[in-house]
Amino acid sequence: MKSKRFDKTAIGFVIGLILPVIGFVIYGVYWSWKFFRTFSYFVNDVFLGTPTFRSSILSLSLLINLIPFFIFLKTDRNKSARGVLAAVFVYVPFVVYFKFF
Repeated sequence: MKSKRFDKTAIGFVIGLILPVIGFVIYGVYWSWKFFRTFSYFVNDVFLGTPTFRSSILSLSLLINLIPFFIFLKTDRNKSARGVLAAVFVYVPFVVYFKFF
């Protein structure tokens, strides 16, 4: 069987690590636009300044990983999908930490 292009665990892992950062920025820009604040206000006062919202914001940022995960599954690139899932498991301890501590 011919191997698929971009079907490597490392590619999925890197994509899975980068996309939540992009998701955080997208969510922060949307929140800033919606509430007429600056992005730095969102980062400093809402994310860093309010411990209650940290785990929720991180969880929302991780949702963007669903897009490449399902694209990789649909195109039968299972190794890349496994890499995205591994990257999510890297972020999960941070979400749990911010949730309970």
